[in-house]
Amino acid sequence: MKEIQSRSNPLFRELQQQFRHAGKPNHQIWLEGPHLCEMWLHHLGAPDWLVFAESSAGHAEILLLRQHVQASRQICLSDTLFKSICSVPSHQGVLMVATPQALDSLVDLNHATVLLDRIQDPGNVGTILRTCAAAGITQVVCSLGTAGCWTPKVLRSAQGAHFVMRIEESVDLATRLQMARQNGSRLPILATALEGAQSLYDEGLPKEAVWLFGHEGQGIAPELLALADQRLRIDHAQPAIESLNVASAVAICLFEQWRQHR
Repeated sequence: MKEIQSRSNPLFRELQQQFRHAGKPNHQIWLEGPHLCEMWLHHLGAPDWLVFAESSAGHAEILLLRQHVQASRQICLSDTLFKSICSVPSHQGVLMVATPQALDSLVDLNHATVLLDRIQDPGNVGTILRTCAAAGITQVVCSLGTAGCWTPKVLRSAQGAHFVMRIEESVDLATRLQMARQNGSRLPILATALEGAQSLYDEGLPKEAVWLFGHEGQGIAPELLALADQRLRIDHAQPAIESLNVASAVAICLFEQWRQHR
C-alpha cells in the first residue's frame, strides 16, 4: 500500500491530472463511493487503483474492497488530499481509478436500444442509463453533444447501470439508423415529440423497439425525427406544462412498454 501525505508526491500529482480528465475519451474513469467500487469489482475485476482516505481505511466496507485489490494498487491519502480529488463535498472515503473496456463491436440496432440525441445534463444521462437498465434495455447509443457517459456525475447518477449495458458514444445517429435499415433491421423506431404525435397510452407498443429521445430544450433533431416510424407524446394534466424532463419521459415510455408486455 502507498501512503501519501504531500501534494508534491508524483503519484498524487498523477491522480490530480487523471481527475481533471476523468471519463473523457481515452482517459481513465473515476468511481466514487463503495457501491460503484463494488459493482466494478463484481463485473469487471480489479481496478488500476483503489484510493481511500486515511480516516476511512479501517471502515468495514472499505476493508472488504481492499481484500480484492492487490496492496500494490492501493493508495491511502490524507483526508485533505482525498477531499481535493473528489467531485462531491460529502465524499464516502473511497474511489477507484479504472480503465473502461472498449466495445468489441458496434451496438446492434436489431435489439432493443435507446438513442440519446444531444442530452447535455450529466444527471439526466445517468438517470436515463439507470432507468434503461431497470426496464431491461441493455443498449444505449449517444450522439455527439451528449454528456460523457463515463464522467463522475453520470456514473454516480447511474448507480452501476454501466456495468450491465453496452454504451456507445459520439455516434452520428442518423447515419447509424440509415445503416441499420440498409442492413435489414426490422425494429420500429419510436420517437417522443410534441407535434404530429399520437398519445403513448392510445397505442399498443411493440415488445422491442429503437427509442429516440432528444435534447432537453430543442428535442430530437429534425433529420432524426424524420426517420422515426412513429411519434409519441406523453399526455399530462396541465396544458401549461409543455413537456416533461427528458429523464422522466424516458422512464414513462420504457415502463409503459414494459407494462404492456410484462
